[in-house]
Amino acid sequence: MNVIAVLVAGYVCFSMELGLRKALAVGSAGIAPSFVFILCVLIALSAPSSVAMWTCMILGLLTDLTWPHEIAGGVSTRVIVGPYAIAYLVACQFVLSIRGNMFRRNPLTLGFLCCFGMAIAQVVVVAIYTFRSGYTPEIAWDPTSQLLSRLGVALYTGLVGIIVGIFASPLTAALGVHQPPQRRFTRPIY
Repeated sequence: MNVIAVLVAGYVCFSMELGLRKALAVGSAGIAPSFVFILCVLIALSAPSSVAMWTCMILGLLTDLTWPHEIAGGVSTRVIVGPYAIAYLVACQFVLSIRGNMFRRNPLTLGFLCCFGMAIAQVVVVAIYTFRSGYTPEIAWDPTSQLLSRLGVALYTGLVGIIVGIFASPLTAALGVHQPPQRRFTRPIY
């Protein structure tokens, strides 16, 4: 894996996510796609499993640090480290477990994995925040509305993932995680 290319891609994805969030938002809930998660799925789809898991966890940790959570009343914000790191790690494990059954060159594959992986990640995030709001009452949290809006984010991320999937082959080659197709049921002839 080309670490410098992944750092540049992560920087571009975080910039797009922070800069275009309001422009791409749909509805009053602010449903917008996650470009960082698309990068996570793209890496998890092609990279070796240990590299993919570490990369997704680090990108999830950076997502935690980027999106502070509002305290009840909207007076201040608090950074909570961990929910997205764990969620992206669980979603990465989902992609790793299913990637052997997917056609990696099909753009619909990236969209499908982004949609369902993001849905899994958002369920984990909502579960962690719901558990935390039980013993931290100053966090304003409504699990039902959060889960519904976050599942909308998963659908939107899946649609954007299809568009990114068209350009996925050159992206994986630039990131250095592109794996050549392997031949099945053959052995090397020496």
